[in-house]
Amino acid sequence: MVGQKIYTVLLALLLLGLLSPVPDSRSGLVVDFDPQGQFEFVETAEQAITYANAYLQRHTPDGATGPQLRLRLSPKDALDNLARQAQLAPTDLTLQTALGVTLFGAWRAKDAQRHFEQAVRTNPSYAIGHCYLASLALNEGDFNGFVKHFELAIQADPAYVPAYNSLAIIYSTGPIGNINAAFRVLSQGIARLPGEPSFFINQALLYADNQHWGAAQESLQQAISIQPTEYNRLLLGMTLLKRHEYERARAVFNSILETNPKSIVALAGLADSYKGQHDHATAIALIEQAIALEPENKDLRDELREHHEAFRTWKNQEKKE
Repeated sequence: MVGQKIYTVLLALLLLGLLSPVPDSRSGLVVDFDPQGQFEFVETAEQAITYANAYLQRHTPDGATGPQLRLRLSPKDALDNLARQAQLAPTDLTLQTALGVTLFGAWRAKDAQRHFEQAVRTNPSYAIGHCYLASLALNEGDFNGFVKHFELAIQADPAYVPAYNSLAIIYSTGPIGNINAAFRVLSQGIARLPGEPSFFINQALLYADNQHWGAAQESLQQAISIQPTEYNRLLLGMTLLKRHEYERARAVFNSILETNPKSIVALAGLADSYKGQHDHATAIALIEQAIALEPENKDLRDELREHHEAFRTWKNQEKKE
């Protein structure tokens, strides 16, 4: 039971993203600043296990019909077979990853740690091995070890993007809380890999989380110049709303609606841009247009009520003046 609890806590920590809702998105119509390009424990582990199962089928007589590896509680026969094959192929890093994560999934965290420590000594550029050692350190509540191994992952492979992003996020959150170090890591990543959009998105996240909206806007524009996804442009539009740059925000939301006319978030953002300039009738019409697309969406109806209330408040103020 203790092993299961540790495993569950670790996965919860690894899967927990820092969500920083962008202001001016209300009633559940939220565009989240999700951290991008982090090290994904489960996804990376499952890819390695899939590879290892296929490898064992090719390289062992009973591989095709024998016990199969799993992320949690792999059969002992399968683990022993994998350990033998990994020993025969010490430079097959995906196989080494599979062995480490399946050992951990079998409640053998210390064995997994020893395995990854040996693997990174044998393969100095094995950045993923350091990322797993960081995860195992987190499992023990060792945040200094967590940071150390992500730093070592960057040293091992300066082109391994997830190490930069994971290190920046852990620096900016939790018990460490060193925002300057987080910016430093992302700046280091940008200097080495200037075409990687996730660095700019995470940089914008940090700026937004600290209410530095002008800097967040600049980082988002950099990300969009590399990767003009709808998500990135929605973040930019919402950030422009926060800066009260309503006409520029409107241009962003309209550009999204040109390619995706059913984007209710873009419609809601566009409505906010009109409301910000007291064109409440147009704002209300846009929310009604969104409701026509999703009639059962309670968040949109809440949004409509807020727009009507803002319209009434504005008219009352006009009368007083």
